[in-house]
Amino acid sequence: MERVKKTVIKKSSWMAGAALGTLLGMLQMPASGQDSPDRVTVPFSDASKPRVMNVTLINGGITIRGYDGKDAIIEGRGGRESRHRSSSIPDGMHQIVGNSYGLDVTEDSNTITVKGGITRSADLTIQVPTQTSLKVRTMNGGAIVIENVAGEIDAQNMNGPVTITNAAGSVLANSMNGKINVSLNHVTPNKTMSFSTMNGTIDVTLPGDVKANLKMKTDNGEIYTDFEVKLDASHPPTVEDNRKSGGRYHVKLDKAMYGSINGGGPEMQFVTYNGNILIHKK
Repeated sequence: MERVKKTVIKKSSWMAGAALGTLLGMLQMPASGQDSPDRVTVPFSDASKPRVMNVTLINGGITIRGYDGKDAIIEGRGGRESRHRSSSIPDGMHQIVGNSYGLDVTEDSNTITVKGGITRSADLTIQVPTQTSLKVRTMNGGAIVIENVAGEIDAQNMNGPVTITNAAGSVLANSMNGKINVSLNHVTPNKTMSFSTMNGTIDVTLPGDVKANLKMKTDNGEIYTDFEVKLDASHPPTVEDNRKSGGRYHVKLDKAMYGSINGGGPEMQFVTYNGNILIHKK
């Protein structure tokens, strides 16, 4: 039976990081200064099989770039000073900030999982082989930036923008408070895609020959495109009639606009509540 290779790196303290660095020869701790990044190199189990990178931060920003290599290279910066100084701290005292930010990296079955930024903000810069699928999550304090990656990209940011450039494959990009900016060179056929934000503009560039059915909705904004879009008005109101059982009669008119480009294809959703929607032809 084939043995599964698994690598686990837990950097919760200086001593743990140093011990693992000696044992595995993979973690390079900074000699001094909180501005020096920590660096971890993690190989995928099998370079011939599909690769997946999962990244989840509570606090911090994430930048992922594709490169011509076979390993994942993870660099992190942590130990930011607190922005809010308590009034109980006497004048003349300064904060001592540690380098540790609780980064945890696991490789299992060609999937690398990175978690951190729970107690301190951790800004990560990650290099992955170009052909890598991504699942990226952050909640507070930073942007998600993805460049030069081909695969299935799923990027979710609670408070910040999502920027994806020079990419290929399929994309799910969502933010509660931030702009969505995506540029795709190639699109995986027959894959649905979604771009959504609560507060922000959606700016997406697609290949000129892409085939798609579009659902576009903005409550407070406008929709612009340089594609030839064939609009579809055949979406009747949704009616719920529960009066026979003592309920209510409800008619809902969908505010979304529907259309197709290049004859239609898989669905692409563009939804924002406060912002414009721009769909560019590459």
